[in-house]
Amino acid sequence: MKTVTTLQQKQSCTRCGACCKQGGPALHSRDKHLVTDGTLRFEDLITVRQGELALLPLELTPKPAKEEFIKIQGQSRDWCCLFYNHEAAACSIYAHRPLACGLLDCTNPDKIINIAGKDLLNRFDLLSAGTPLLAKVSEHEQQCPCPDFAVLPEQLAENSHAVLDHLEHLIQLDVDFRAKVAREYNLSVRLEMFYFGRPLFHLLGPMGITINENAGGIHLAYTG
Repeated sequence: MKTVTTLQQKQSCTRCGACCKQGGPALHSRDKHLVTDGTLRFEDLITVRQGELALLPLELTPKPAKEEFIKIQGQSRDWCCLFYNHEAAACSIYAHRPLACGLLDCTNPDKIINIAGKDLLNRFDLLSAGTPLLAKVSEHEQQCPCPDFAVLPEQLAENSHAVLDHLEHLIQLDVDFRAKVAREYNLSVRLEMFYFGRPLFHLLGPMGITINENAGGIHLAYTG
């Protein structure tokens, strides 16, 4: 599992960037205007689905998300916030930063802790009723639900063979569904991450599951 930068309480901000490097913030209802006014595009966001492992502010260990939420994407394969400028050690949208960024204060972590996991935005808050992809999002949730990572370790310990068979089937459905919708709507990878979250096979590494793909399809192995 990726090492997480520890956020330590300080007397004042030293512009170390640790908060930004830990990951982009989750969006709260009060951040909705940042999407509607164009400050944040769907391409800048990623969906964390219910049950998926996620890191809350100031936490060191990811935990299963109790509900779906939206957060700002990372940089390439790094969770570091998309809008963090490494050279300037600054935020490129600082004047219009999300609520969580404004409250995250190394001298008083209680402010961010008090809102963590509360009143979060999800895809259905941001997609209008007439959006064609809204139906696809609902269909994907029904066909390819995210495994509940709170119970997955226990399930693997009890019957890893059956669980892996189920996950292989689910992953293939997820891959095929995404590919079809991406072709139909000309979705970029970044847009796909907003509409459907990360592919299921990206989520299994911390569970001790390895993935191999060949002409016969996707195959999983459990290393414990």
